[in-house]
Amino acid sequence: MTSNSMLQFGVEIELLIGSRSKNHKSWKSLASELSVRLADAGISNHLNEGNIKSVENYHEWSITHEVTVPMQAGKNLWGLELVSPVFTPEHAWTTDLSTIFKVLKAGFTISPSSNCSTHVHVSTSPPMHAVDLAAIAKSILYFEPAIDTLLPSSRASSYWCQSNHANPALKSLSTAQCFEYIEYCPDVSSIVRTMCLFSAKSAYGRANGYTEDFVHGVYKWDFSGLEVGGIGTLEFRQAPGSRSAEDVATWVELAVCFVAGAMEPSVVLDPQGQVTMDELWWLLSVGVQVTGISELRGVEKLYAQAGKKTRASR
Repeated sequence: MTSNSMLQFGVEIELLIGSRSKNHKSWKSLASELSVRLADAGISNHLNEGNIKSVENYHEWSITHEVTVPMQAGKNLWGLELVSPVFTPEHAWTTDLSTIFKVLKAGFTISPSSNCSTHVHVSTSPPMHAVDLAAIAKSILYFEPAIDTLLPSSRASSYWCQSNHANPALKSLSTAQCFEYIEYCPDVSSIVRTMCLFSAKSAYGRANGYTEDFVHGVYKWDFSGLEVGGIGTLEFRQAPGSRSAEDVATWVELAVCFVAGAMEPSVVLDPQGQVTMDELWWLLSVGVQVTGISELRGVEKLYAQAGKKTRASR
């Protein structure tokens, strides 16, 4: 990452929640109660019913309707998404998360749901150059097995977070060949297409009338926001739903430190080698030094849990 670049990030928290005090008859009614309670706790926010991705909607927290989290009106449970403003590592973003989850736990029930996930958006100002994005793309492909080890197995194969390596541009290539392919990408747009190409012959492609393969955002790392006219972010989509401030902070530090570390010139990857968890930790540690965003405490817990799973499977 160039010395004059500023790292920015945001988070989307999908939830299936119900009110402890009211039986709401609509999503908007539930969302309005949450909005008032958050405002009373000092969290500036607004309802964004249409999920409009304009700049104005990222000046404060917003509440949107999350259609991928089915409502259970009979149980007073509604799916919604809390979308953060644009943060930099210096912001008191962890304080926001702590306050938000105190409000949620005091006034609402948070139900576990396999439909919920946590998405982290990362960008730089000015926008990252193709050379930085290429370095990130290579790291994503190289470290995928290690990151999979840290996350629930259900998030390694979900339709909504598919492997970037499995897309039509790269699926027949070895990691070394993928690296070479990416190196020949002349600009950001070509890297986006290389990492997020989707088949026109897929059910989605046929249903929407595509005759050529196209860019789609259903991968573990969604590059489509970096297309011309996009929202300007790289999105990490693999994290599961979060039910605490600590959960969200873990996924933020994992994604942000990964991106920051991948852009550093000191990180050199051997595509012929086999990735290790120690290598991933080193990359994340480089990201911590660059951003100062955390001490990787949440990621350290993920490593401990992964170690227990590994020992149990032997």
